[in-house]
Amino acid sequence: MSRQRRLSRRQFVVAASTAGIGTLAGCASSAPGDGTTTPRSNTPTQSAGAGTPTPSDGAKSPVSAIEAESVPIALSGGDGLDSVASTLASAPIVGIGENSHGIQEFKTLQKLLVERLVAAEGYRLIAIEGTLGEFGPVNEYVTGTSDDLDSALSGLEFYFWQTEAIRQLFEWLRSFNDGRPADDQAVVYGYDAQFHDVNATALRSYFKRVDPDYLNEVEDRLDPLTQPLYEQDEVSYMTDAQTSLISDLQARLHSHETAYVDASSRSAWKLARRHVWTLNRSLQFQQKLRAHKFTQGKTIRDAAMARNVRWLREWAGKDRTVVLGNSNHTMRGSSGSGGHGARMGQHLTETFGEDYYSLGLLFGSGQFRAPQSQPREPFSTYELGEPTDGTPAATLVDVQHPEFFLDLESARERARIDSWLDTVSDVQFSTPSAADRGSVPLPAPPGTVYDGIVFVQTASPSSFEYRSVPHS
Repeated sequence: MSRQRRLSRRQFVVAASTAGIGTLAGCASSAPGDGTTTPRSNTPTQSAGAGTPTPSDGAKSPVSAIEAESVPIALSGGDGLDSVASTLASAPIVGIGENSHGIQEFKTLQKLLVERLVAAEGYRLIAIEGTLGEFGPVNEYVTGTSDDLDSALSGLEFYFWQTEAIRQLFEWLRSFNDGRPADDQAVVYGYDAQFHDVNATALRSYFKRVDPDYLNEVEDRLDPLTQPLYEQDEVSYMTDAQTSLISDLQARLHSHETAYVDASSRSAWKLARRHVWTLNRSLQFQQKLRAHKFTQGKTIRDAAMARNVRWLREWAGKDRTVVLGNSNHTMRGSSGSGGHGARMGQHLTETFGEDYYSLGLLFGSGQFRAPQSQPREPFSTYELGEPTDGTPAATLVDVQHPEFFLDLESARERARIDSWLDTVSDVQFSTPSAADRGSVPLPAPPGTVYDGIVFVQTASPSSFEYRSVPHS
């Protein structure tokens, strides 16, 4: 969409989201990974916006316009990243989504950007893709109540956070927090609702501390959920026993609020209640996956992610928040047809409006690393291949900067960029389940799903500290 520039692009995106995600995206996108999308017109049309594109830009190629508008960055020395952080800081909630979990430069970018957002821009909550409660040991380390970062990292369900750059980020956060009062410390928490065993284990620990007699009553029903049942073939979810357990846990926490707060703290009691809520969403999510209703499962998961981010901000008392995860969660829009499968970033936009900034980390070509099934060779390096037609990478690889940032709101002031974005319908991703395919196109118009992008011309594979590969 090009613009009649009275509303900002971000204001228009927020307003249009109320009309339905399919309308917002300009197409009815299909399930992720199938590579199909409804054809879009290449003729720019006028729509809501603010200002007028510079007429002289119309005759220029999109590459030259992008080169003029972009901010070159250097990951080795951090050049240009202060300017990037300053732009991101216009919104109190920043989603930084990586289009591949296996690219080294993306982890370095996350580290460098978070450091600048925390130190210079006042961000104090780092919400990371990982089940609610999973990053508790990491948070204990960064806030100085534990010294064991190795155990905290090795206990993470998702292998892709077990990198040197993320380790260095946690070490930096610990140093930043040293000597600061609790209300000014940066904290780290997970927001996902995928793995029920994390929440069930946290609840078992909580009741063991505040009410061991009650734990004995429910242990037979709770203990099975502390195991990764999703790794087994014959498992049922949302059974009568499970739904009854959820109701019983909720009722117990409500009826024994005073005693439990006295035995622990109000913060711990609130967290326990949230673990029950997230446990319920996790069971619903796994039930849909078992039934091969993947879009319905993602709908449940991403909605829970967004609600947990909102809850964490209130619970931790930290308004300025960085959200790290896969771009298929942090960006706007939906992953299913007809607006189904709304992403976390769409929910956050509908809740917070312009207070949410969606940043995508995009690649051109190169290599990435992903897990494989062979136990003796847990990870392999895969080729991304050449940029896919119809994606931003097909044009951005011709930009002379090897790594750069482009704020799409300001870039659209150039008519050539504005019209170019309206012709791009897909974004490149890599996925562990289809690693042999390299990069795959996902129907997602970048000018709609992102507020800004960082582009890396040539990607390098990440190195993971191998512990196990329980989940892809």
